[in-house]
Amino acid sequence: MKFLCVYLGSAATNDKNFKDSVVLLGKEIVALGFTLVYGGSSLGMMGLLASTVQKNGGKVIGVMARQLLEKEKPLETLDEFLIVDSMQERKKLLQQKADMFLVMPGGIGTLEEVFETWNAIKIGIFDKPIGFLNVNGYFDGLFAFINTCEKNGFLSSSHAQIPMVSQKLRPLLNKMSEYYYEDHAYKQENSLGIT
Repeated sequence: MKFLCVYLGSAATNDKNFKDSVVLLGKEIVALGFTLVYGGSSLGMMGLLASTVQKNGGKVIGVMARQLLEKEKPLETLDEFLIVDSMQERKKLLQQKADMFLVMPGGIGTLEEVFETWNAIKIGIFDKPIGFLNVNGYFDGLFAFINTCEKNGFLSSSHAQIPMVSQKLRPLLNKMSEYYYEDHAYKQENSLGIT
């Protein structure tokens, strides 16, 4: 079973396409046998995703910083709910528990988590796949900025291309799974002395 960490907004959105994409993701997580790992909130798109996974028979792990407990009510039906002392610990635990990361539309908090994870992959702290579901071109501006970073020499081409980006969910999840399995197969072979 793979653990998929999803970064997405806790704010509500009136955009039906965003809501529909979250519901579809929740169903796909269950269909693929993944366990959802996320920030634990019952609010906005975060709450919608977690409740959709559970309604369809899937498992959900929530991780929340103690300072957010009063601001973001946790989902009460979580299969596992972990409380940590700081936002830094929350991000670290999400990264540790996940086998893969998927980025959905969100705001500053979502982007903070995403960039920290992307940078951790870049500098070799861990090697796990990260993908962006680019709903309605939501991340087009972000990747235009990444392209600017690359053109000005602040980011190498290989580091700019770490994330997988797609507007189609199932192909993106399949590609991330392939990366996960190839990486684990290599590591297992390497541990057995196979080259």
